[in-house]
Amino acid sequence: MALKRHRLCQRRKALGYSQERLSELLGVERSTVVRWENAETDPQPWHRTRIASALGVTLEALDGMFADVSVAKYRGQAMRDDRDDRASGAARPELLTGLRTFLTGYLTPYAPSALSATEIRRAVGKVHNHYQRASYTSAARLLPDVLGQASAFAEAATGMHRTRAFRLLAAAYLAASKLAAKVGDGDTALLSADRASTAARIANDQALMAVAAYQVACGLIRMPARADEAEQIVRASTDRLASAGPVIDPDLLSAHGSLLLLAAIITSGQGQPKETANFLARAEALASALGSDRNRLWTGFGPTNVAIHAVSAAVRAGNTDRALKIGARLDTSRLPTVLVGRRAQVHIDMAEALMRSAGDRATSVLHLLEAERVAAECVHTNAQARMLLIDLLTMDRRAATPGLRSLAERAGLLA
Repeated sequence: MALKRHRLCQRRKALGYSQERLSELLGVERSTVVRWENAETDPQPWHRTRIASALGVTLEALDGMFADVSVAKYRGQAMRDDRDDRASGAARPELLTGLRTFLTGYLTPYAPSALSATEIRRAVGKVHNHYQRASYTSAARLLPDVLGQASAFAEAATGMHRTRAFRLLAAAYLAASKLAAKVGDGDTALLSADRASTAARIANDQALMAVAAYQVACGLIRMPARADEAEQIVRASTDRLASAGPVIDPDLLSAHGSLLLLAAIITSGQGQPKETANFLARAEALASALGSDRNRLWTGFGPTNVAIHAVSAAVRAGNTDRALKIGARLDTSRLPTVLVGRRAQVHIDMAEALMRSAGDRATSVLHLLEAERVAAECVHTNAQARMLLIDLLTMDRRAATPGLRSLAERAGLLA
């Protein structure tokens, strides 16, 4: 009788790791990871902390994964479970095929751009618009051509047009990085963000440089072995911006505020509640200075966005009661209309908080269904939502969680 630690295996796949990749991160043989997942052996105590860090879970949660041993199943299991070890589970890497092809075409010359600066600006804005509306498939389809047009335009620009051209190029790469981070591909998010940073530096645009730093950190967060680097970048960036004194430029203010919110998310996951509260308070002060919920440089920064991140930070910290309390009084109608994905994110966080608190799977699924109604791809593509669905499936009792399996099927998580 074959045994399997399904939750352990699914968590690895949710992060996009093959058994070989996880073994490299942990400094063990692939066969060791195989024996752990097949419930043949248990890890030594000194391995557990590193495993928990690589999988982005607490030691208590990891102990639960190792204790949860069941007979290996194949019917109704998460799609491609055990049959294709390189399947990513929660991640959807196929969505980024065109983007990766563009990014790795180092010797491929750019075709001359047939678009004007105004047309390229509109095209870049359209990609960001699709992303913020959670139309990730549409954004992914447009990105390679938009990046090619923006790259060719920047390469040919001279004189006073050069700065504008590289601003557009930076903005295009920021859209690419956002999409890759949302899907859960840290490597592609990091590469895109780094190119955005280079273009922003050439344009000498400090606000775009700050947003690029934000996206670099987002990419690193998706790579558990490099999470410390994300914190270092965010802290250094916020310190530098704060040392410059009061800012009235709404773009720079929004970029600074977004970095503070990311710092809050990072520290909340590290068990630093005072630091998290400090970052949220600083972001709230900048949001008050901005005056309303706006969308400068496609950040969506403003008072409501601060509250949304407070919910996310509470969930990440395991403070589910606080997350539910803030979420219950959150009014997302104040957000700019285009921020559909941001509205759906609240329901995803609430779903996770409900499941983690009292194990309220039924209400958790209702929030995921509402998130799907608001923005279907935010559930079908968002790595966090897909990981939550995988966790719910491992505990599924069909009578208690109606709608879960059909939702998982629509997300492509069940064969």
